[in-house]
Amino acid sequence: MKEYTILFSLRPAVKLDPKMTSLTLEFMETEGSRKVTISKIEDEVAGHKIQSGLVFRVFLQANNAKEAIAKAKSFVDGVVSFITLITGIGLLTPREELAYEVTPQVNERDFMQIYHDPFHVPISRRNLDNQLLIQLIDHFTRLNPYISSRIARGIRWYRMGTMTSDIFDRFNCFWIGLEALNPVLQEKFSVLDDMTKCPKCGYEWVSMPTISGIRTFIQNEIPEGKTLYRLFRELRNHIMHSKEKLENIQKEVSDAVPKLAEVLFRAICFALGLKEWKKVPYKVILEQIPLHIELEAILVGGVPESLGIDGKDPFFEAKHEGFTIIQSDKEVTLKVTSNFTARLNPEVKWRPIQVRFYGDPEVTGSIVETKIQKQT
Repeated sequence: MKEYTILFSLRPAVKLDPKMTSLTLEFMETEGSRKVTISKIEDEVAGHKIQSGLVFRVFLQANNAKEAIAKAKSFVDGVVSFITLITGIGLLTPREELAYEVTPQVNERDFMQIYHDPFHVPISRRNLDNQLLIQLIDHFTRLNPYISSRIARGIRWYRMGTMTSDIFDRFNCFWIGLEALNPVLQEKFSVLDDMTKCPKCGYEWVSMPTISGIRTFIQNEIPEGKTLYRLFRELRNHIMHSKEKLENIQKEVSDAVPKLAEVLFRAICFALGLKEWKKVPYKVILEQIPLHIELEAILVGGVPESLGIDGKDPFFEAKHEGFTIIQSDKEVTLKVTSNFTARLNPEVKWRPIQVRFYGDPEVTGSIVETKIQKQT
């Protein structure tokens, strides 16, 4: 295992005590110790420094930079949840900015930097299907108030699920959306709440409302519905009843969420009474952040305490120039030249591995040219 430092930023956030420069928390776990130092982000406004955010510096062990970021992200998110608990302020998920290896007495160290929203161009995505919007609202307004109120809740939970970046919150939103539709689905399929049977006398009664409508819809109307229903129920119990550590089911939940989202979408269309509800075009949910860049390199030489300039963190300064936007009816093409300048201790050299661009399924692109030039 290697030792890593991982940096996250959070804006806006809460204020640290003005007399404090930082706050350090350390936790002993079975995998080893995890430590986080929380410090201020300050901006100068009208001649005064104000706290505008927080930096979380995490120290832990991992096999590589990607794994270090994943471990640190769930750890920092937990700390932020505690901060929300005691301050009453809803905070966003901290953004990972930097991860680099600080293992002592090695000559080469992993390095990764993440650039979020690098181009700062707020381009709207996807065209609105006007006719489909009119059709859905027309069906909605013709329903009785009880059914329409249930569907409105389901749609609202669908929207809430698209707005969060946390995969577990997203799962919960889509599942709760289905629960809002359950009575409507029960009525459409003419199914009642499941009965409870006394093991002694055999008497049957409804002890509590059940999700028989959701079960019937998924198992009867969705491809591979029986398998999906078992999966959703199992993950729902793991998440909502804390039957499994979140880190142990993160991959499984990530794979299941897109399927659950489409199930909720189909259930809404079905509940609205659309005759061709199975054929309504479904669009995969886009992430809130359409693009980010990862720069991965190897740092050669130096000591862990001074890999950057003047004892600061090592980083690569990014500049994006030469913007060209070509817009058509169907797409927007953005061309830009990106330059990365190493800000390292003079004793530290670096070797590039890769620059990667990530976006949602509708963002495509290519790196036209890569040029590495040493500063003289």
